[in-house]
Amino acid sequence: MIINFTIIAVVVGIVTSGLKIRFDRFFTILMLMFVAGKTVTDAVNIFLWVIMLGALMVILDNKNKIAQLPKKMNVKLFGIIPLFTLIASFLGSWLFVSITTNALIIILGILAILFGLRLALIHFKPEEMNYEDGHPMITKLCGLFGPWLSGFFIGLIGTSLKPLKMAFAIKVGKMNINKVYLGNVITTFFASVFTLFWHFVLSKEQNSTIFYEQMIYGMAIWTGIHYMYELSNIIFKTKWQKVFQIIIGIALVLVSIKIFALI
Repeated sequence: MIINFTIIAVVVGIVTSGLKIRFDRFFTILMLMFVAGKTVTDAVNIFLWVIMLGALMVILDNKNKIAQLPKKMNVKLFGIIPLFTLIASFLGSWLFVSITTNALIIILGILAILFGLRLALIHFKPEEMNYEDGHPMITKLCGLFGPWLSGFFIGLIGTSLKPLKMAFAIKVGKMNINKVYLGNVITTFFASVFTLFWHFVLSKEQNSTIFYEQMIYGMAIWTGIHYMYELSNIIFKTKWQKVFQIIIGIALVLVSIKIFALI
């Protein structure tokens, strides 16, 4: 168990450091299944702690920036988004406990392909990182449907779809990357907190003992990943990021074959 734990922390920490991913570490679910031997439902429930703690740390790191935001923006971030994600995460969680394990595995495999293709084929240009005001209609659509989409998929399979959402918002909507990122972080935090509650309430397989074990495992694995991430940041340079993204993207597409083989 200690060896498996160490492998997961090291691999996910290094990979997400190279990709500059701080909270939606989708790879953790796959590592929990293939290295630690967890079921897809256990892997998702453990990962919820990883993604929640990661999002919380980003929020705390940006607390001063958040405090300086206009009141209208804070109402949206901490009033409207939690309400949307409360409902959306319930719908996703209901589906999570209702469909078969094979259906969850198929969804996971499809996401591995989509995330892999995104990493391998879609990269941001320097000028795209400096957009200020996005396309008005797309900005409104993302603001309205983004929390619903992330909340639903976190409830269903644990991930906020951040790689796909960020690519759409920046490539198509020409939105400000910092605003999109902050909105997704806060959405992810609330959605993962609500999902932990919904999974516990709705799942017949969950009880206090299992919930506690998943919590301890998730918090421990997040700690290991986080420290490995920080150590790896010393090694990884920005100029390597594109090549690393392509390599990991191709690897994810190939891993999807192994995921589908579980059916």
